[in-house]
Amino acid sequence: MGWNGKSGVLVLKGSLSRIDDCLTREDAHPVIKSVAAAALLSAILGFVLGDGLVKAASVAVLVSLALCSVLLLIGGLGSLRREADAHRGLVLRYAKAILDRDGLPYRFIKWEESSVIRNSRGDSLDTTTIRAEVTDNGMLFMRLAFGSGWPQPARHRGKVRLRVRKLMIGDRPGVNLERTVQWLEDGKLRLVIHFAEPPRVGEEISVVVECDWPGKSMPLMREGKVDKFTFRFSRPVPYARYQVTLPEGVDATCEPFGFSEHDERVHWGRVTDGQGRTQFYVDGVDVAVHRELGMLLQVG
Repeated sequence: MGWNGKSGVLVLKGSLSRIDDCLTREDAHPVIKSVAAAALLSAILGFVLGDGLVKAASVAVLVSLALCSVLLLIGGLGSLRREADAHRGLVLRYAKAILDRDGLPYRFIKWEESSVIRNSRGDSLDTTTIRAEVTDNGMLFMRLAFGSGWPQPARHRGKVRLRVRKLMIGDRPGVNLERTVQWLEDGKLRLVIHFAEPPRVGEEISVVVECDWPGKSMPLMREGKVDKFTFRFSRPVPYARYQVTLPEGVDATCEPFGFSEHDERVHWGRVTDGQGRTQFYVDGVDVAVHRELGMLLQVG
């Protein structure tokens, strides 16, 4: 196949763009930059001044440099990702240290958690509405934790989408709030919600955490395994509710977890929503500290 000058120019332009990205990166090693720049200059001169064979060789060199540049960029992204993970871990660590030292600057009034399982893959849309009263000055963040009933592989975590919003009077949605997320080795998700301004003491604040979580209930839906849906708090909560909605046409058996069937402070049961979907719920009143409360579900 003969040399096509037009194709060579196109390849040259694409290669130059990638190499330029590499050379202009601040985190690229100086030696790598120097070698790449020298090879780049030689290849360009060969392309401009050489004959057909030399031009083809020059383009081949440029393509090789471009591929090396892409690999360097990928390596740089990996380094940035590790650095960001480390920073997130520090934020979570300092937030915990502050709360351990000073205590929570708020008390929960109501916790309402809903998990809507969308399909047979176990994809879930989780919505948690939190209402709290501010009890101390300087409340700049709220620290929470969520998780699935099984240790999801790390590759699934990048597909999870999370949004935090403030709720106004009448539960009108407010603006998105900044948040810091950290994944633990067991698949648990830790979350710090940041407030731009500390709310006043005595003020009631409401936030909603929306989490689009692919495969969260995969063992329940695909394998028929028992799945656990529970909550546990580090401070007493006057009222907490957990509701699970199954896909249309799917049913399950339910057992209480963390309470007896005759516990007067816990109500549980099943209903059918307007779309014909089965829902299970657990309502807890005056939920004690560190008490894990909820339900066990098994499809089939």
